[in-house]
Amino acid sequence: MGGSLEPIAWRRVFSLLRPLRAGLAGMVGLSVLGSFAGLVPPIVLGYLINDLVEARGGRPEDALWAGVLAVATIVEAAAYIGSDGLYARNAGRLYRNLRLLMFEGLMRRPADDRAEVNGVASRFVSDAETFERVTVAALDIGSMQLVQLGTALVALGVLEPWAIPVVVPLFAATWFVTRRMQEPSARAGRARQERLEDLTGALNQALVTPEEQRVSGRFAQAAEQLLQAEVRLGWIRAANLYTSGGLAKLGPIAVVMTAASLGGYHAGTLLSLYLLAQRAFYGFDGLVDLSLGMQTVRGAIARCLALIEPESASAPAGGRRLTVVA
Repeated sequence: MGGSLEPIAWRRVFSLLRPLRAGLAGMVGLSVLGSFAGLVPPIVLGYLINDLVEARGGRPEDALWAGVLAVATIVEAAAYIGSDGLYARNAGRLYRNLRLLMFEGLMRRPADDRAEVNGVASRFVSDAETFERVTVAALDIGSMQLVQLGTALVALGVLEPWAIPVVVPLFAATWFVTRRMQEPSARAGRARQERLEDLTGALNQALVTPEEQRVSGRFAQAAEQLLQAEVRLGWIRAANLYTSGGLAKLGPIAVVMTAASLGGYHAGTLLSLYLLAQRAFYGFDGLVDLSLGMQTVRGAIARCLALIEPESASAPAGGRRLTVVA
C-alpha cells in the first residue's frame, strides 16, 4: 500500500472514448441544458413571491412568471431524463468495449502468464465499472455541476455583488479541507481493490485445487482482509462526503444572514439568494467530490489498461480490431 499513486494514462483513456463521441456529446449537452433550465426557478420564484406579497394577491403578469417556472421545471426534468438515458447507453458501450479489449489482451498472453495475473476476474467486473467513473460519469456530472456553479455565481454577482466575497472564502475552506483527505481516500481505495484481487485469486485457486485445506484458509483470510479494507474505505468516504457537504451547507446560510444584517430585503429576494447560493455550493461540492473520486480509481484504470496492449487501446473503431465500436 505504500509508494506513490499511479498516474492516470489519460491518452489511453481518451482513446477508448473516441467511438462514443456522439453519445457523450449528446449526454453532456442535455446535462448542460438541464443545468441552465434549473437556474430559472430560483430567480423567478423570488420576484414572484415579492409581487404576491406586495400586491396582496399578485399582478396579472404573475401568471406568466408562474408559467415560466412550470416550463423551466419541465425542461429541466426532460433534459436530465434524456441525459441519464444516454449515460446508460454510453456506459454500457464503454463496459463492452473495454472488457472485449481486456479479454483480447489477456488471450494474447502465454497460458502461464494468464494464470499468474492475480484476481483477473475482478478486473473484468469491479475495475471495469470503476473505469466508468473517470470517463462517462466525470463528463456527465462534471459538466452539469460546473455549469450549476458558474451560472449561480454569475446570477449572485448580478443580483448582489457583495455575495461573491461571502461565498469565495467558504469555497476555499471546503477545497482545503477535502484536499487534505484525498491521499488517504486514494490509498484506501487502492487497498480495497488489492484485497478484492486477493479474494478472487484465492477463489480461483480453490476451484482448481479444492482438496487442499490451506486453500480454504487463504480464502477466509482474504475475505477478512477485504472486510477491513472496505470498512476503512467506508469511514474515509463518509468523512469526505459529509465534511465537504457540511461546509457547503454553511454557504447559503452565510449569504442570507449577511443580507438580513444589511436590511432592506424582501422575503422573496432572500429566498432567491438562498436558492442561488445553495445551487452554487451544490455545484462546487459536487466538483470536489468528483475530484476525490478520481483519486480512488487510479489503480483500477492502471489494472484495466495493463491487460490491453498500447496498440489495441488506440485502435480505430473501423480498423482490424472490431471490438471497439460506437
